[in-house]
Parts: sequence; structure tokens; C-alpha cells
Amino acid sequence: MKNKLLVLSMLFLACSSSFAQKNELKELDKLVSKKNTTESTALLATVEKMLPTATDDQKAAYYYYKALNEINLAKSGVNFNENRSNAIQSINKLIKFENDTKSKKYTTEILGVKNTLLAELVNEAVENNKNKNYKKSSRLFEQAYELSSTDTIYLYNAANDAINAKDFDYAETKLKELIKLNYNGDTETFVATAKTTNMVESFGTDKKARDIAVKNGSHIKPETITSKNAQAGIYASLSQILLNKENYSEGETYTLKAYELDKDNINNLLNVLYLYYNTNRIYKYEEYATKGIERFPENENLLFNLAVIKLKNGENDKAAILLNKILTFNKNNFDALKTLGNIELQKDAEVTNKINALPNTAASDKKRSELMQEKKQVYLNTLDYFKKAQTINPKDENLNELIKQIQAFLNSNS
Repeated sequence: MKNKLLVLSMLFLACSSSFAQKNELKELDKLVSKKNTTESTALLATVEKMLPTATDDQKAAYYYYKALNEINLAKSGVNFNENRSNAIQSINKLIKFENDTKSKKYTTEILGVKNTLLAELVNEAVENNKNKNYKKSSRLFEQAYELSSTDTIYLYNAANDAINAKDFDYAETKLKELIKLNYNGDTETFVATAKTTNMVESFGTDKKARDIAVKNGSHIKPETITSKNAQAGIYASLSQILLNKENYSEGETYTLKAYELDKDNINNLLNVLYLYYNTNRIYKYEEYATKGIERFPENENLLFNLAVIKLKNGENDKAAILLNKILTFNKNNFDALKTLGNIELQKDAEVTNKINALPNTAASDKKRSELMQEKKQVYLNTLDYFKKAQTINPKDENLNELIKQIQAFLNSNS
């Protein structure tokens, strides 16, 4: 008999708990509707303690009212960012919970709230972006993505605005997330103008929700915004961040991927060259630079940098060909003119060594005279390049000193 009484007692407690929760949820509905955030918050804390014994419907109701109360708190100015972020988490928990329990009761109720909040976040993000407050807009776009994770365009915008804000550590995490999701930017975003505010609101990738809003008359002017493929740019941005951090080992994968995805972007090639130059793999530098010249035959920086590598390898003739190629379409390229002058001047050492090696005899005078003429010609050729370079940049002190020394030699040996 005692056992039966115990079981009956337990049943009574369980029923009492369930009954209490029903009453408290009804009270929550009243308080949230009245935007009484103080009492709603206190009652939610009480209901939360009862969740272990609550039904699935009651648990879903808890998340629903919690989300509404957090939105009310945010709108009343209480810890605005924190409460809006909490509301996003509560909405997501509600939708996931009902999805797991095969119910849509409160999910249907919360969708309108979710779409309104999403529109507010996106509009605020866009406004901050226009005002160049990029750090704030990047965080707002991230919140929009958290609320609507199928709309990866918001994550992409968060990464881009973080880059604009020079918030590179944050941008790096967002770019890696985009790559993990295999995001390519080929998306359609559905928008419409709200009649009440006359502002364009985004429905993300949910065309059906946008069309229903237009059909119901709350929105007008439906539009579809198409984004172009952005995958190469994502890899390039991440590559640039990692290379600037001198994280070459991790950066190499993204640098080469960006290049493969878009070989027509000169910056992708320059990042590859920067990578191999700074990791002392000059043979790879030459390989990619040579390919690059075929694609960008008139790119002066590319031609000049490859010429410098040729000079380091002692291939002066090949370097001179590249430098002269620059001058065919830009005769005023200072670096090309000065470097060609330096290449010519290097010949002086060889001629001078030959002169010094001659014996001091009458029979050597003719050869010495010929070599001296050759030395003068080297100086004249050098001077021709240097003076042209001087007209472009007259403030180069090193160049001015070389010109002065060459002219002094020619004057004393005229």
C-alpha cells in the first residue's frame, strides 16, 4: 500500500509541475505582449528551472518567449547588443528544437519576428558600411549570418568589411569559414520595400517569404540581387593577410589557389612571386614570372622584377633585354634606365682589369690606347642612361654622384 501511495504522490507532483508551467506560460504571454521586461525576465528564470520536467511544447514555448523578451529588452535600450545577440541564439534554439521534435508551432510564430530582426540587422549593417564604419558593419553582418545561416552572403560581407576596417585577425577567421563552406558567391538575395518604413528589406535566399510578404501587401517592389563568383577573391584576401603576417607555410596553399582560380588578376601573380622570393625559392619565382610575362607582356613591375632576378643570377644580357622591353612602351621608366646604366657600368671593371694587366712597354701602348677608348665608350653609354634617368628623378643622390664622377673622368681624359 505504501508503494502505491508513493507512486500516486509522484504522479501528483508531476501533474502539479506541468500545471504550473502552463499557468506560467500563459502569464509569460501576457507580460511579453505588454513588454513588461522586468517581470518577464524573472518569470523566464523560474520557468527555466522547470525545463527538465517540461513537455516539448512547453520547452519550445520557453525559447519563443525568451526570444521575444530579449528583443523587447534590446529595443528598450537595455544591453542592446548583448540582448539582440541573445535573441538570435534563442530564435535559433527554438527553430532547431522544433525541427528535432518534428513540430512547427512556435517556429511559424517566430518567423515574422526573425525576418524583421534580420532586416533591421542588414539595414543597419548597410548604413554603417555607407558611413565607412566598417568594424561595426562587419559585426552586424555576422549577426545577420548567425540568424540566417543559409545566407552566406552576410558572412562574406562580414569578412570584406573586416578587411576594410583593417581588422585582419577577425577577417582571417571569417575567410577561412567561407572557404570551409566552399562559398563561391553565386547567390541570389531576395529583397522588397516595406510599406511602413519605405526601406528595402532583405529576405536573404528565402524567395517564398519575400513573395508572401509582397502578396500580403506589407511589401512592394520585389527585386533579386545577384552576386558574382567571389571564390578567387576570398583566397586572394586570405593569402594577402597571411603573407603580410609572414606566415608563408600556411599562406602558400591559399596563394597558389587564388592564382589558379584567376590567372588574369596580376595581384594574384604578384602574391605568388612575393611568396617565392621571400622563401628564397628563386627558381619558382622565375618560373611564375616568365609565365606572367606571357599573360602581361607590358607590365613594367613584372618585367623589372624578373630583370633583377636575372641580374642576381649573373645573366646581365637577359636582364638588359627585359629592361629595354620596358623602354619600348615607357621610355621614362626611371628604374629601367638607371639599371641599364648600372649594367653598362659593370663592363668598366673588366676593361680596367685588362688595362692594369698590360706590361709597361712601348709595345703595349697601342693596346692600352684601344682599351682606354673602350673604357670611355662604356662611360659614355652609361652616362646616356644615367642622364635620361636624372631628368625623371633629379633628386637621386647616388645617381647624381655617379654622373659627377663619370663626367670628371671623361673631362680629364678628353
